Amino acid sequence: MLEYLIFFLSLPALFFGAKFLTNSARHIARAAGVSEFVIGATIVAFGTSLPEMASSIVAMLSGHPSIVVGNALGSNVANIGLALGFASMLYPIYVSRQITDIDIPFLLASVAATFVVFIDLRITWIEGLLLISMYLAFIYHEISQHRESDNKTSEGFDLRHLLGFFLGLALLYIGARYLVSSALAISDNLGLSESQIAFFFVALGTSLPEIATTVMAARSGRAEIAMGNVLGSNTFNSLIILGSSSLFGVVSADSSFLFATLPAMTLLSILLGFMSINNTITRLEGTLLFLIYCIIALDLIR
Repeated sequence: MLEYLIFFLSLPALFFGAKFLTNSARHIARAAGVSEFVIGATIVAFGTSLPEMASSIVAMLSGHPSIVVGNALGSNVANIGLALGFASMLYPIYVSRQITDIDIPFLLASVAATFVVFIDLRITWIEGLLLISMYLAFIYHEISQHRESDNKTSEGFDLRHLLGFFLGLALLYIGARYLVSSALAISDNLGLSESQIAFFFVALGTSLPEIATTVMAARSGRAEIAMGNVLGSNTFNSLIILGSSSLFGVVSADSSFLFATLPAMTLLSILLGFMSINNTITRLEGTLLFLIYCIIALDLIR
């Protein structure tokens, strides 16, 4: 039972660490005169995926690459099938033209890139650099599109923000370390593989902020935030989480897990693309996404 307690206690450390780090970095960037859009496109977007990134890097350093794969792919499947599916079951979600023209195609491109690098069931550091470069190219494109219209803001430097930054880093490390170690202990107790435990426990645990944000945004009528949250998180997981983890060693997982989750992630992403064509994800379509997630989860348990 102790490992379950440690697992659930490590989640708040991860979330508060990410919050302190993101807020402090945002204030430091403003003090340096960085524009609001650049802050939003980099620091804020990066901050929502910090729990996944921290736990993945710790898993790699501990010699458990299959946890990285289960975490990244599991988060992507949960974000679309569970978060977006459940949210649109309750509240139909409007999809803007920018999302259908730019964000959805980039999501599908990131899924295709993930599929290609996993053809040999592993990601090397060279392939990881290619994934990271693909994400940075997209961010550069987004920033350049807003460069002329964006306003820069500035505020005074405060030492508390620097302290908050390092406090966030410390909490992230502690939370990630105990999350991974407790997840490994749980996998031994339940007789499940590391990839399966990462898919169900680690991915769901680290995706809780995205799931909660998506549902609350849809409920309050802020569909743009709901969609942007899911699409941004999924592309970050595919390109940055997997890419950066490969710099610490070869990222790999057992073939049966990859053969189940990669097609599932691809299917959900393609379905989301088709559903977005009519600019609305209906309750029926949300139910379909949610049911597919449940089927995938049940198949992995067997």
